[in-house]
Amino acid sequence: MNRMLFMLTVLSTLALASAGFAADWVSLTPDNTLDGWRVLGGEWSVSEEGVITGRAAKDENCWLLYEKEEFYNFEISFDFRTPSPTNGGVQLRSHWLQRMPLEEGEDVHTAPRQMYGYQANIETRKRTGTGVIMDENGRGYLVEPSADAVKTLKQRDWNTMRVSAQGNVLEVYLHDVLAARIEDEAFISGFIALQLFPYEATDDFTEIEYRNVQIRDFGREGDWRALFDGSTFEGWKEWGSEKWSIEDGVIWGNSGPKRSEGYLATEEIFKDFRIRGSFNMTGDGNYGLFYHSTIKLREEDGYPLISGLQGEVDPGYPGPSGWVYESYKRGWLVKPDPTTMESVALRPGTWNTIEIRSEGKHVTTWINGIRVLDLEDEGQVLTEGFFALQLHTGGADGIGWKDIYLLNP
Repeated sequence: MNRMLFMLTVLSTLALASAGFAADWVSLTPDNTLDGWRVLGGEWSVSEEGVITGRAAKDENCWLLYEKEEFYNFEISFDFRTPSPTNGGVQLRSHWLQRMPLEEGEDVHTAPRQMYGYQANIETRKRTGTGVIMDENGRGYLVEPSADAVKTLKQRDWNTMRVSAQGNVLEVYLHDVLAARIEDEAFISGFIALQLFPYEATDDFTEIEYRNVQIRDFGREGDWRALFDGSTFEGWKEWGSEKWSIEDGVIWGNSGPKRSEGYLATEEIFKDFRIRGSFNMTGDGNYGLFYHSTIKLREEDGYPLISGLQGEVDPGYPGPSGWVYESYKRGWLVKPDPTTMESVALRPGTWNTIEIRSEGKHVTTWINGIRVLDLEDEGQVLTEGFFALQLHTGGADGIGWKDIYLLNP
């Protein structure tokens, strides 16, 4: 190995280590159990030898969801076999959400659900169907597999698939031969699921088998720094008469005596950035994560007037969380659409994540790893300012924030 290649290898290793990347493969079926998995249709079991078997009726789309943990960047490897040729796959960065749009008369809380996210497809009835990267219940096929990779497949025997998700790059390997690669960021985090979907099957019931399901979890890529130290408001400034407090590492915002509008803003100014934070709304109100912001106090009553753009955080469901609003100027950059999958990305009554990236005129937002907005903002005027957590009129029950991080360039 020459000196340059050696140095690149060392630097790459150090970069992975500094990002907290795990190097070891971990089984998702420890002790040959389905602990952490949830059956969503069909029948699923695991043998003493560690073989997961899914059984489904003709045309039944069924899933085995690993809900113990969500993943951002990772590699997953497994073997698969179909005793009778059929369709299946592994879901990546995926979400079990209401089928949108709702049909007439359906209630969002009880409406049927379906899987959204990336899938590495398995299709043993057609050789070129295995290794496809697709957007399940979205854009469909995103990229077809290579001829070299599909040549390695055995129709009724065990095959090995490995999938890598690193940032916006997804890769599928069949027997260690690259089958498909794509750059996409519609989903940056989510759950893993195994699928059996015997559509147009000739038999009444069909089975699929998976074994050696294991993962290497690389966490979040990049050098993230905390904007909140977990115990003090160092680096932050309060605006308005609303109440901000810290409890057990969480910033809580509650309405003050005016029940008006208040902000907790960073003292530091930012231009291009990528920020993320976790929030939990404990009642009605209107909230958000502002950026490119400045605040002036109204002379007559000290009311804080903010100029900035807001990644909306709202308890509405379906709702506008993740869409961007410019206060006192253009309003919504794109009007929220309550008929879309993005409008139910919020998880009511629990912790959620919002992530915003702004590069020049390009703004992208994600809620719980689902991309909500991706826009070239041609009307942009505000290009720098501080971040601000918003507590708006009616937010008496408040909102909690934690794990607020900025990606260092």
